Amino acid sequence: MQVSVEPVSGLKRKMTIQVPAERIDQEVDKRLQSMKGRVRIDGFRPGKVPLKVIRQRYGRDVFHEVAGEVMQASFYEAVAKEELRPAGAPTIEPRSLEPGKPLEYEATFEVYPEIEPASLEGIEITRPVAEVTDADVDKMLDNLRRQRMGWQEVDRPAQEGDQITVDFEGFVDGEPLEGGKAENMPIVVGGGRLIPSLEEQLAGLEPGEEKTLQVTFPDDYHVEDLAGKAAEFRIRVHKVEEPALPELDDEFARQFGIEEGGIDKLREEVRANMERELRQAIQKDLKTQVMDALLERNEVEVPEALVAEEIKALREQMMQSLGQQLDASGFPDDFFRE
Repeated sequence: MQVSVEPVSGLKRKMTIQVPAERIDQEVDKRLQSMKGRVRIDGFRPGKVPLKVIRQRYGRDVFHEVAGEVMQASFYEAVAKEELRPAGAPTIEPRSLEPGKPLEYEATFEVYPEIEPASLEGIEITRPVAEVTDADVDKMLDNLRRQRMGWQEVDRPAQEGDQITVDFEGFVDGEPLEGGKAENMPIVVGGGRLIPSLEEQLAGLEPGEEKTLQVTFPDDYHVEDLAGKAAEFRIRVHKVEEPALPELDDEFARQFGIEEGGIDKLREEVRANMERELRQAIQKDLKTQVMDALLERNEVEVPEALVAEEIKALREQMMQSLGQQLDASGFPDDFFRE
């Protein structure tokens, strides 16, 4: 196998690889021979199809299959031989791809940069100093209570922070809005999940009340046909519920696997976890300072392929997170969101 490498620009390299015809021809012959007992062609008994006929019928397809596999294998053999470290997948362009002739192709790819880190002598690193206080533990316990918050039905008008369960249907110009109808829909008053002109009218609604709310969609609303339009929502309130936080007692502690020691033991566990996370945060900050100092003293060219992969990963992560948020909203459609 013959290999030549030439720089293109920056970290990009172009490698020309030539593979002897024998390597491909032998594998093609081997696969065609293995097909003799399996192929069925009209006019021949099973297992009696001549190799010449098999080659005529399947030879080109088998050749391209083998050539593709050889290009993939020989590329990695070549980069190992040349001691290169590819960053990302190569772009392959065949130059000679004919049966009976040497296989020749070009592979264009980027390589990881060679780095000799400069000394960090003289660099100042500041170690953060912090501690977990009783107030921090109290705040964390309050967060845990809120995570397990329930709802308790009340007989009074809704106020901010309450949850109301409603039926509603939206209309524009007297016509029902597509996807603008729901039954037994829970909505947190002041939750910021609805368009402002609808959101601000929820406080004050009472259990059993039926009301028509006049709403105006924002001018920059994401559904163009509704932007700036007036609408009405006919709403019926089934119930109003206020937040119900669990008590800090032994039962609450058992929800976190604390069978003995009750809330005091839970406080110990919470403090230990917070102190561990604090130590990890300090270590992460120190590492970031060191890496920033290394980056400042070492100019590093980053392969475009790695940047593209990171962008793709971040985009997929963002879309997945957005999808989970929309699924968790509990709303049938997003037409009434901002």
